[in-house]
Amino acid sequence: MATIAPFEEDTSASVASDSKPPLVVGDDSDGEQTAASTNSSVPSEKDATATPKQPTSASAFLSFPETEPKRFHTLQERAKVPPGIYLSNLLVVSFLYSSGFISNFSSNVVPGIWDSLSYVATDVQQKIGSYLDYFLNLKQTCFLPSNISWPWFQNIMVSALVVTVIGSIYYLLMVKPFRAGMWTGTRARRHRLHRYMGLLFLIQYSLAWYEFIANYEGSAKASYLPVTIALNGIIQATSAYFSFKVLPNLADAGFYSDKAVLSRFFVFENLFYQLLTLFGSLYYNDVLRSQLQSSKLGRGLEILFVFFPYALVRPWFPTTHFKDAGTSMSGRSKANERFYIVATSMVKFFYLWAKYFIGFFINWHVFLGKPTAHEMKFIRGLFLLNGGTVSIAVFLHTLRFKKVLAPRLMFSLYLAQIYATFSAIPIAYVMFTTNPSLAALTFAGLLCNLTRSRLIHAVWCCSSFFLLCFSSVQW
Repeated sequence: MATIAPFEEDTSASVASDSKPPLVVGDDSDGEQTAASTNSSVPSEKDATATPKQPTSASAFLSFPETEPKRFHTLQERAKVPPGIYLSNLLVVSFLYSSGFISNFSSNVVPGIWDSLSYVATDVQQKIGSYLDYFLNLKQTCFLPSNISWPWFQNIMVSALVVTVIGSIYYLLMVKPFRAGMWTGTRARRHRLHRYMGLLFLIQYSLAWYEFIANYEGSAKASYLPVTIALNGIIQATSAYFSFKVLPNLADAGFYSDKAVLSRFFVFENLFYQLLTLFGSLYYNDVLRSQLQSSKLGRGLEILFVFFPYALVRPWFPTTHFKDAGTSMSGRSKANERFYIVATSMVKFFYLWAKYFIGFFINWHVFLGKPTAHEMKFIRGLFLLNGGTVSIAVFLHTLRFKKVLAPRLMFSLYLAQIYATFSAIPIAYVMFTTNPSLAALTFAGLLCNLTRSRLIHAVWCCSSFFLLCFSSVQW
């Protein structure tokens, strides 16, 4: 789908290649890594590591980054606004304007968000009350012979398992960071906007999932909460880039290591995947998609992000490489070297699946107007899952960097998050088999990706656009 999740890797990354991608979420043509909006703190040095000079135009990115080290960048130089930031701001405003999000903000968006929040608050309150009553009566009733049965036992065990899993996730992502002072105490005095917007992201993400699970038919399928999550991700990625200027500009992202800090390039390229997430949040909402398709600007944005996101937008953002993972600053310890080699290979495989089948295929499917109501529920759920990987992934890295989570635990949580998308294979298989021509075209793109040629990928994008929009092929 159009989020990281959807378009997850870039034009020339391959499983066999040494290139690499955040969280999300996407590996690029040279095998870049995708970053998530980062909440991580930065080293205390005043000057960054010697790095290649950052390009100032889209064409410069085609050969970026250079391999020969150049002089140190001062903080004044690193505070300059690159073209990719201007482009992302322009795209965000264009998305919100053409989809009607701005024009209908007071009449539809705000009431819709209020309805979603009201439902979640009311339903949580009712469920807590009913569960409390249930457990208060459990002691008197659960051991009566008439109440002991296999279905009863199953319900108890499933409930206990769900509570344990969800409770563990919240403990790792919220309780432990709170106890470590991520949002409180002296540590939280710097970069407050970035820190508290990150906390808000976790809350928004939880609310969106609750609404999706508990009230999909009622309000979740037309909810504006996913759009607010994506916009928060844009803010997080942008603020991280300007807040943490002392991060080194390296082709090694620093994410696939147990000792390295993040590369600033990795933080910047995450903004591209946040743009994909924003597009997905609008495109999978029926009302917003209809409005988007009703104007020439919206139609142009749709074509750009459905067919050409990696060919025309991606070059404006830097690239980090799989082959460089763990190579800078002795980023990997010997004890964890093997673990990270295997884990990085798993991420490469995920990104190929995510970029083409969760990304291009699903967006084409929606573009052609083919999804059933059941398939759209699946697409929206998959989008929520992938949208979280874009931002939460590097928050996990922050927890590792701050020694809140152990390196292996942190990266295992990331792998569990991205590989949860494979649970959708049974439904995806039906979509693939009922749309064999579309699946074949998608697979052809994956094969083009293995060539690691930007030109071949661009030819495939143009061919796909022609076939889906102007040919007589029955898709």
